[in-house]
Amino acid sequence: MSKSVRFRVTWLWWITGPVLAVLVTGLIVVAVRPVPYYTLSPGSVRSVEPLVTITAEGDGQELHEEAANEDLYFLTVTVRQPFGAEAIWALTDDRIDIVQRELVDGTQTREENRRFNRSLMTSAKDKAAKVALERAGFVVPVHATGAVAIDVGPDLPVAEVLMPGDTIVGADGSTVTSAEELRAVIGGHEPGDGITLTIEPLGSTQRREVTTTLVERPDDPDQAMLGITLESRPSYEFPIDVAIDSGEVGGPSAGLAFTLAILDRLTPGRLTGGERVAVTGTIELDGSVGRVGGVHQKTEAAISAGVKLMLVPPDEEVEAIEVADGRIQVRGVATLDEALSALEALGGDRVPSAAELSSNR
Repeated sequence: MSKSVRFRVTWLWWITGPVLAVLVTGLIVVAVRPVPYYTLSPGSVRSVEPLVTITAEGDGQELHEEAANEDLYFLTVTVRQPFGAEAIWALTDDRIDIVQRELVDGTQTREENRRFNRSLMTSAKDKAAKVALERAGFVVPVHATGAVAIDVGPDLPVAEVLMPGDTIVGADGSTVTSAEELRAVIGGHEPGDGITLTIEPLGSTQRREVTTTLVERPDDPDQAMLGITLESRPSYEFPIDVAIDSGEVGGPSAGLAFTLAILDRLTPGRLTGGERVAVTGTIELDGSVGRVGGVHQKTEAAISAGVKLMLVPPDEEVEAIEVADGRIQVRGVATLDEALSALEALGGDRVPSAAELSSNR
């Protein structure tokens, strides 16, 4: 009887053992290999003002500069490609989102995406300096020097010759200094026409010429388009030098935080009134605040840092309030002036008007 039982167990093992071994091996391989997804988790909460260095130019410009306070913060999201086991663990943490890699990198490689985000950070710092200096009563002349591709349709012919961050400085032999000038050249073509572009690649001043085909506009098939999102590349004449040490952080989402930090350094008083305030949102040259990604994770980071108030773009206010769940105050702001009003309501000092500040200089 016992020999019969051992015989059956032996044959059962020979049948199921290899299958179990393959399954276990497969699980181990999946657990230790990267998956084609990214995890978005709460990142750093960094004090902004100590990162700002302001230096007067040698033109006799009188400069009022306040000491750096440490209660105004910008927020980041940690983005990483997880191993299989990490991805499974992330599913159990409601602070972490898992997204397809293509939603973050698009058609670019990870290194290309890093370079592009670093260029967006540089642009955000320049915009923040211009907006803050003008609000502080300085004059900052600006002129356009090309049309920057912010986004490129991945399935269109232009994607074969252009990538996000490239700047178009010529089209069909004409100089292009702004997005509007490029649109005018495109407007003289029909769908299916070829167009020759002069490009300054991201991170390089070495120009090259490429040719691509224009396509139909989805809303008007008779009109031609390249299939890219454009903005003019500005060049600024700053009356004083403003440097911001953003480290390895990329992207434009700290623009509003940088603007407030520079303004606080250049004007009397204290914007936050001594309260801890976290800020996220882009800044545009007209002082408007734009949406950002990762508001869920940034709100969690702000809560962990013990801030009292978090300023966010208006169309992301609802999400931030839901995540905060009463643990911190959240305020949506559409402009720099709205952000200053929110800080004044918190107990911060009023910022005099640009005219007042200019006349007192």
